[in-house]
Amino acid sequence: KNMEVRDLEPKALWNHFADLNAVPRPSKKEERVIAFMMQFGKSLGFETIQDRIGNVIIKKPATAGMEGRQTIVMQSVDEAL
Repeated sequence: KNMEVRDLEPKALWNHFADLNAVPRPSKKEERVIAFMMQFGKSLGFETIQDRIGNVIIKKPATAGMEGRQTIVMQSVDEAL
């Protein structure tokens, strides 16, 4: 069987990934994906900001009991750069 991304586990993660990949985002024309990510972060109730060069920063609070752990940063880079 040819497996689709939405068939992978955990489904919630891969469904979000598939939704993001469906947003057209050619290099230097990222407005739609920026709007998608801003709405996504805000819909989850997370602090969501866009910096002056267009990066979207979504801050997720630590899981209960993990507040003392080191913060991690996840990012994606445009392959056309």
